[in-house]
Amino acid sequence: MADWSMKCKQCGADLGGFENAKASICLRVRGDEETRTYFLCTACDVYTAWVWIEEFFTDKDSLFAVGPISREQGDAIVAKIRKCPVPGLISCRCPTHQEMSGWPLASGL
Repeated sequence: MADWSMKCKQCGADLGGFENAKASICLRVRGDEETRTYFLCTACDVYTAWVWIEEFFTDKDSLFAVGPISREQGDAIVAKIRKCPVPGLISCRCPTHQEMSGWPLASGL
């Protein structure tokens, strides 16, 4: 079985696996399927996002970490995701999915 432990992008602390995620959402971004999973580091109080992308045209997968994300910004993202009734459903048309699908990784996470 693969080791899915996540490391904090700021201090390197072990954030554990997916069971420790604060929130996760599946999106369709420019035709690609994208899952963003947010972890809060209790050691340094910032978020790290684990991003998985399946490219539509190539069917190639990418997995990488983004961060650090400030506690304030991360809390706002987690609160927004929690408003969605089914964050794991890529075809959900709720306001959260519609807004976050337009967020490029560098600006809105």
